[in-house]
Amino acid sequence: MVTNSLVKNQEILLTIKRIGINGEGIGYYRRLAVFVPGALPKEEAVVKITEVKPQYAKAELVRIKGEKSSDRVKPRCPYYEKCGGCHLQHVKYETQCDFKKEIVKEAFEKYYNGKLSEKLLKDTISQGVPYYYRNKVKLPVRYDGEKLVTGLYAQDTNKLVYIDECIVEKKDLREVVDKICEHLTKYQVIAFNPKSKEGILRHIIARSSNLTGEIQVTLILYKRDQRTINIAKELINIENVASVYISINNDLDSLENFGQETFLLEGKETITEQLGDFKFELLPNAFFQLNLEQTNKLYSEVTRLAKLKGYENVIDGYCGVGTIGIWLSKYAKEVRGVDNNNEAIINANSNAKLNKVKNAKFYSGSMLHYLTKWEEEGFVPDVLVVDPPRTGMELKLLNYLQKNPVKKIVYVSCNPSTLAKNCNHLQKKYHILAIQPLDMFPNTANVETIVLLERR
Repeated sequence: MVTNSLVKNQEILLTIKRIGINGEGIGYYRRLAVFVPGALPKEEAVVKITEVKPQYAKAELVRIKGEKSSDRVKPRCPYYEKCGGCHLQHVKYETQCDFKKEIVKEAFEKYYNGKLSEKLLKDTISQGVPYYYRNKVKLPVRYDGEKLVTGLYAQDTNKLVYIDECIVEKKDLREVVDKICEHLTKYQVIAFNPKSKEGILRHIIARSSNLTGEIQVTLILYKRDQRTINIAKELINIENVASVYISINNDLDSLENFGQETFLLEGKETITEQLGDFKFELLPNAFFQLNLEQTNKLYSEVTRLAKLKGYENVIDGYCGVGTIGIWLSKYAKEVRGVDNNNEAIINANSNAKLNKVKNAKFYSGSMLHYLTKWEEEGFVPDVLVVDPPRTGMELKLLNYLQKNPVKKIVYVSCNPSTLAKNCNHLQKKYHILAIQPLDMFPNTANVETIVLLERR
């Protein structure tokens, strides 16, 4: 255990050495790591300690002593230091991409025990314009005086910061959300108060299609309220709104916005989006990448690394609505996708039918179950593509792949730590041929990574 004499509210001078996985600057006080949001490497920072733990401390930036980093810029967003949505707006975009490569590198240095050549880790694939890219928003609501407003939570708190513009959201989403708030304010729809547990409306969710310009709206209600539902029907009259859904969610501990009961109120059941040559019909609770420009680059990179010749069997693990599997279908002999979300699988098979893709089929259930079943039937994948949640692949699945290795794994991850841990687990049977970071969410600390693993 590291011994230290730091106490809360103490001010210290700290030299920032590197960037942490959440975008904070990290310095060391008597070998104790101190995390400082807003501080940048090579800066001498006066910081105020806010929390002390045995293995680390947290602090707030008081001021920079001496020269500021040449990578520091003025954030474009007026809410930046209050809202917890972005982490790196104070950094030049080119440097953000360098930081994200470093985050991936440090994750592998920490969690991967094997030897890796520096040449395997590529430069981060950047975005052309790093603003107004997010095609879906999930916004909690409150009243500001007599007006219903939306916001985002401040970093690591339940405190809502009211915002009227977000520079990472698509502009059409903000315009529609503002009109929704006007309509709901007019009829005095009651916003839910998480402290008193009173009120009806918890969140507004909206998704925009680049292809059609249509917008899908879902209101998340704490309980079924017919008056609110009747008022919500009129949202279909807002320009570009193609469908209005209601979802009832009374679970205050749930990380998911959608509840057990979700139903179409007005308009179309789905909206249509396009990736590459393929169109996708999207239900409101279907997982779909939030940044289309970078998703096209991501799937192109997956295709490049897979190096399919047309005779391979491919399994698309954690396939969601089938985007990667359908994208790869024109390069493979057969694609089979698996996901434990039954609604997503129904959506995926509909999308295959929509695109007249006959060599891809999607199955509801666990990856391990189908890999075992298909192996017994003689279907062994040449390439396994996985895009798991942040928690990574399940231990039983990793153990199966150790004993029953496929020729090639293309692993897509939004969490460098679990990615490196999973790759370390697999290294007895697989070696890494490429590590490619990609900036899916500019101005945040999040980084997408594609790793190519090949059977030893």
